[in-house]
Amino acid sequence: MVDFRNVKYDPAYTLKEISAAITRDPQNATHYFKRAQYYQEAKNNKNALKDIEQAIKLDEERGEYHFRKAQILRDMSNYPAALTAAIQAEDLNYRSTDLDILLGELYLFSKKYEFALQYLNDAQEETPENEYIYFYRGLAYAHTSDSVAAIRNFKSAIRRAPDLIEAYNQLIKIYLNQKEDVQAWSYLRAGLKQDSTNAYLWYYAGEHYNNREQADSAYFSYKNAVKYDSLLYLAHHKLALLAFDKNNYSEAAAEMEKAMKFLKKLPQAHMILGESYEKLGELDKALPHYQWVYTREPQNIKAMWGVRRTMYRLYKLKRDSLRLDEKKKRDSLLAIFRQGQS
Repeated sequence: MVDFRNVKYDPAYTLKEISAAITRDPQNATHYFKRAQYYQEAKNNKNALKDIEQAIKLDEERGEYHFRKAQILRDMSNYPAALTAAIQAEDLNYRSTDLDILLGELYLFSKKYEFALQYLNDAQEETPENEYIYFYRGLAYAHTSDSVAAIRNFKSAIRRAPDLIEAYNQLIKIYLNQKEDVQAWSYLRAGLKQDSTNAYLWYYAGEHYNNREQADSAYFSYKNAVKYDSLLYLAHHKLALLAFDKNNYSEAAAEMEKAMKFLKKLPQAHMILGESYEKLGELDKALPHYQWVYTREPQNIKAMWGVRRTMYRLYKLKRDSLRLDEKKKRDSLLAIFRQGQS
């Protein structure tokens, strides 16, 4: 007799069995649906999508299949296609709280906030303890400028899931925008206790200290932010500004360059780079940034003088270099002449 307490669950074996079932009965949509589930759980979304589409091809009237397809597409960040699949599931009378939450989330990504709230409210009536319902509602209210409702929902999400860090981030962001630093700091501390490696929490800590003109603490916080997420351009931008204010032009240029992919249309960023490179004597790097600003803002006196100053200095360097080359040539010819005279 088999002792099931000693039998280990083997996903690979189960997947093998389902694949064998598909080989035996390739027209059975249920087998493809089950294998799509396994692939999705294994984060193999490409194969999961392939199988769920085959299941739908064999039985297109099953709303559950379209719901699974929507989940897979959402995991692949293909939100428009995911929304289409989720709507199809609903049209086929598939009903579940998870579908309502998914539709709420996808309408949120589509910036259709009223539709998002409608589905999230329906989900809340069915499962009032699901933290993501409140989190997504908070996002929807925040985007419609209803900060009071947004705050209420983010707090509700945190009460139900104290480790939902993104709810802290959104709540802190609102409080900082409202200049409510005491409230922001309270949730910053609570959030960092939950996750001390969250880059956005450290970024918002930097914003908190910046508001209080505590530059050293702000610098430390922004440094932690980029330590935990090197691609967080907002923190690189703030580090560049702090370094520039301290005349640390090398660091200012290095940090701003890391942020420029997202700030290339911001005149201030180009001016920081122009001035920093000029101070470092890298005139060929400084000039394009001054020119970028001056071309778009002809009234910008600082940019105008930056262009004139760097162009003149580059001209002077080139002129002096040519003069030096000419002097070397003359000295060389003179040396040859003197050797011939001796």
